[in-house]
Amino acid sequence: MPKINRNLLFLIVAILLGVAASLLAVRYVNKQVAARTKTTPTETRQVIVPTRDLEKGATLTQDDIATRDVPVDFVPADAITSENYQSYVGQVLRTPLAHGAPISGSAIDRVTDHFSNVIAPGDVAYTIQVDESSSVSGLIVPGDHVDLLLLLSGDTAGHDQIRPLLGNVPVLATGKLARGLRRQDGTDDSSYSNITLGLAPADAQRLGMAMKVGELRVMLRPAGSDQPYDLKLLSKADLLRQGRKVRGSGIQFIIGGG
Repeated sequence: MPKINRNLLFLIVAILLGVAASLLAVRYVNKQVAARTKTTPTETRQVIVPTRDLEKGATLTQDDIATRDVPVDFVPADAITSENYQSYVGQVLRTPLAHGAPISGSAIDRVTDHFSNVIAPGDVAYTIQVDESSSVSGLIVPGDHVDLLLLLSGDTAGHDQIRPLLGNVPVLATGKLARGLRRQDGTDDSSYSNITLGLAPADAQRLGMAMKVGELRVMLRPAGSDQPYDLKLLSKADLLRQGRKVRGSGIQFIIGGG
């Protein structure tokens, strides 16, 4: 019986164990990669997209749009869909559009012949008289948002007060100029003596009563601002106390007695 070289046997066993370990390692790595790269089906939504880049001010036509399935995570809340796109065809773009990106309703200026179509569902339009001092020198335009203050005169001068009334109110129109409303007379007169606001019916009721009991003051908000200002009622007495300087400081000591 031939004598087996033990060193050679150990070498063969070591090679076999190495191959087995390599195979197990490769199998483990492949299993981990498959588990970590496993994807779930992405939920999509069919929306309207431009078939080419469109510039601001362009008119949206039927030839400019198509439907596309887009992951819901990339779809704007007001995205135009195949159910409502017809009301946007023929309207003017407020912002540029990129080829293949979902079109949002806010990117389009919808023009109508009826002012009632401009009012948001659930709101009403309410018009107030303004002058230069109460309309930011006549610089308010449709699409701006304003806050309304109510100035009240008391029985005595010290009881005068001003209080916040309504906040973040959209301006639908200034005079006869309204965003989204087709002009019938062809004029471009931007002067006005009244502004029309979009309000909930209860707020319109409050505003009507406020106009009877005091004077309105209008504050124009910066574009895109929707945070409350947390203003409080301010009286004339409060204002004077805020500007009064307090003399002296520290603790007063009373020395002596009797």
